[in-house]
Amino acid sequence: MAAQPWPKYLIQSLTSANQPQFTTNESVYYDPYTSSSTICSAWRVQTPRDARDVVSLFIVELNKHPVFFIAVKPPASFVLASKRKQADDQMRDRFRDLSHLLVILRLPAISAFGTHPVILNDVAPADRWSCDLLDADDIARVRQVAQDVRTTCQALAD
Repeated sequence: MAAQPWPKYLIQSLTSANQPQFTTNESVYYDPYTSSSTICSAWRVQTPRDARDVVSLFIVELNKHPVFFIAVKPPASFVLASKRKQADDQMRDRFRDLSHLLVILRLPAISAFGTHPVILNDVAPADRWSCDLLDADDIARVRQVAQDVRTTCQALAD
């Protein structure tokens, strides 16, 4: 099943924001991201704690409990690995900061550089650490990762 296209006003808003003169200005993306929400209409802007790198954070709440959030950065920052890491770190901090307020199992979020979002569901959930180095199947998985790394290194060396 094909995804439904965005409404015309949203496409126009994103297209307008995605112009070269706005590559260092995340504020032009506020309207497209906040007006695209069909989750609920109770948006609020949270001021970042880290004044060195201002990030716009929009939190959707239902009965004062977060159910979704979006962080927007200017698209020009995307090419810098340090900015992507910083965005990732900030998102992880937000998940931790909001976790005590949750009444849902997963907190969805979007981290966006202009029109390029990544959809997140949580800080690395505990089940990602489900590998047990004393379990035969998991030992095989770890050995396979090691073999894949050796194979990649060998291919690069040739």
